Amino acid sequence: MDWLNYVLSALTIVAGGGWFVNYRAKKIRAEADSWKAQQEVYQTTIRDLKESCEYIRKDRDLLRQENEKLRNENNMIREKMFEYETQISDLRRDIARMGRRIESLTNKKKKE
Repeated sequence: MDWLNYVLSALTIVAGGGWFVNYRAKKIRAEADSWKAQQEVYQTTIRDLKESCEYIRKDRDLLRQENEKLRNENNMIREKMFEYETQISDLRRDIARMGRRIESLTNKKKKE
């Protein structure tokens, strides 16, 4: 009779669907948990990419500001250099003129 009880219990479980429903529910729950974990990883990746893009954007803006400063400094240096080259040219011309005057004065004194 014991074996009959076991058989009847097994038939009741299978026929009642308790085991099958429980198995199916666990399977669906595991699938939902895996989707939830995948979604969390996805959201973390998106957040990391946003932070990285923000860092790159700030760095780019900083580089643009520095580039603009350097451009302005370069223009100022060019202007100064042009001014100095003009002064040097004027001084060379004045020195040449004075040299000719000195030469003409020394030649006059030698002739006298």
